[in-house]
Amino acid sequence: MKKYFQSGIILVLILWLFGAMIYLPSTEGKLQEAARVKLAAAKGGVLAKVSAEFSGQQAILTGAVATAAEKAQAQALIENHLRLPGWFTGNMNPVTGVTNHIAVDPEHAPFRPQPWLILTLYGGNQRLDGVLPSAGQRQDLLAAIVSKLPPPVTPLNDQIAVAETALAATNWEATQAEVPDLTATPKEERAIAVTTCDGKWSTLPATATDAEIAAALKASKVPENEITHALAKLRSWKNLTPEEIKQQAEQKAAADAAAKAKTKPSLAPNKNLGPFKGPNGGLGPSPR
Repeated sequence: MKKYFQSGIILVLILWLFGAMIYLPSTEGKLQEAARVKLAAAKGGVLAKVSAEFSGQQAILTGAVATAAEKAQAQALIENHLRLPGWFTGNMNPVTGVTNHIAVDPEHAPFRPQPWLILTLYGGNQRLDGVLPSAGQRQDLLAAIVSKLPPPVTPLNDQIAVAETALAATNWEATQAEVPDLTATPKEERAIAVTTCDGKWSTLPATATDAEIAAALKASKVPENEITHALAKLRSWKNLTPEEIKQQAEQKAAADAAAKAKTKPSLAPNKNLGPFKGPNGGLGPSPR
């Protein structure tokens, strides 16, 4: 009897090992595919370069992300939110542990734009270009910048792009507070101010080249075409000559005179009124 019992135990162990050899690789493959889908679905693709491999139900994460917060986000997704399809497994957490070897390496992580701003003044025009991570920051900045600019001939041209995947500003509060005071800038002069949203602004002459602007914005790695676009209006603007100013004044005076003439009431007689007729149909004196 004892011999048969021992043989039965050995048989069970053999069957268990045989089943594990078949089941575990299948489970690991399913877990890796579920992890791939979960990481790829992260907002903005910020975890696109993170990989998950499984040894049994233990996950090993590798790859690169831009911030420590994203590293923690990837671990939380796999550790707490991974599920396998099926009526029985759909509500169960199949992950028993996570080893996080993800590198915080912005150079090799998915591209994340970094905040930057270019403020330009030219001929009474005021323009603001750049990238910020939220619409709220854009509104706060516009409110903070109004008191630092000369009275506008035209409204501030807001060209700031909001990118939810952009990295956070390194010192946003100081960036708002330290906007350069340009209230005394004459209308006939041009001005440029830039920042990487680190709390510091740099003012540059209107003759600054794209390379000089890029150097001032080096920390944000602003694409050259963005700089060219932001400064296109400023570079194409020029002061009017005395003759052009005179012509503009004459054209405005002529337009004002024409508009005034159109609004003046007419005193000409009404030609549609015929002579007054008496009670018998004859011509009579005009009524008083």
